[in-house]
Amino acid sequence: MKSIKTILLGLSISLVACQSAKKTDENKGDSVLNTTSIPAQAVDERFLVVAGRSVGEIALGEDMEQVGKKLGRPDAGDAAMGKAWGIWYSNDSTTKHRDELAVYSSYRDTSMRVKDVKQIRITSNKFKTQDGLATGGTLEDTKLKFPGIEKLSSYLNEEKDTVTVYDVKKDGIGFEFLKGKSISLTVHPANIPVNATYLTLHPEWKLIE
Repeated sequence: MKSIKTILLGLSISLVACQSAKKTDENKGDSVLNTTSIPAQAVDERFLVVAGRSVGEIALGEDMEQVGKKLGRPDAGDAAMGKAWGIWYSNDSTTKHRDELAVYSSYRDTSMRVKDVKQIRITSNKFKTQDGLATGGTLEDTKLKFPGIEKLSSYLNEEKDTVTVYDVKKDGIGFEFLKGKSISLTVHPANIPVNATYLTLHPEWKLIE
């Protein structure tokens, strides 16, 4: 009988200890929950913008034949002297200006056999950097993400609106701003300014400063 009482007493002590430990863990969990910030939601890789590297599934340096297989035939473009812009428009016809993805390419080397991607420009706000920057943001928003941003120049577009071009040369990403909001993102090789080839996309723009 004495041994049974001893066993029961031991079980009671163990049960109390387990309940106490459980409460401690619950309190600890609540504490962690209250002090830990929720991580930002990851951007879908199909729409991820990586400065100096890629936009969605298209990467700098990629063979244009592969780009054609992914995107199909361009809806518009221009080509001369081994250099070209290919432009693909969104299927959304409800807006005045359709979103576009433009790819600038030229020959990879002097063999003149392969054309590869030199710049990628997008206007859709579906495309975002990992920390959520997309078209439609303000200059202040952009400076928070890219403190090295610098103004390059301003132009009058076809509608006589002023478009200001900014670049983060060291990171490889440029921006166009119209009426205080960004209207495009352009990914280009790091340490090569965006306007080194970029303005051939808008030959009709008039430089004003």
